[in-house]
Amino acid sequence: MSSKVPVRTVFDDGGNATGLAEYQAGEFVPLTHGGLGASLSIGSAGQVLKVNSGASALEFGAVEAIINIDTATNLTAQTLASTDQFMVSDGGTEGRATLAQISEAIKATTTTLTNKTISGGTNTLSAIPTSAITFSGSTITGITSLDSTALSVGGTTVATQPFAIAQAIALG
Repeated sequence: MSSKVPVRTVFDDGGNATGLAEYQAGEFVPLTHGGLGASLSIGSAGQVLKVNSGASALEFGAVEAIINIDTATNLTAQTLASTDQFMVSDGGTEGRATLAQISEAIKATTTTLTNKTISGGTNTLSAIPTSAITFSGSTITGITSLDSTALSVGGTTVATQPFAIAQAIALG
């Protein structure tokens, strides 16, 4: 079967049919009259058929990035670099951010740790004022200095009153 050229009715200014003519390049039947709403041609490689920005016709356009987490390559065994990129959404605007940016955002939070264990062997706590240190059923190790005026653990004074020193030693 051969390809056919559609025809259209030609009207004068008064709306009277005056003849028939072939469709010309760029002409189309609008969606409201059962057409595609666009003059279609073959798009170029990598394009898709999509609705235009006015939601009134179809057009060829670029393929937007589509991420399918379920079928993505498994990178869980890979070491991440600070320049690796992640997809993020900022209130409806999607884009890329680096691991370094995400790390800085996490560090900037002031979330309180609750119900967490901190291993002194692999972590260091610093800038903790003496007034914030309390003991409750703790075992004290690493006492570096003990006299009648102060108890120091790891070089940090943890108690300065005789009663508090005696209490801290009793807990150890």
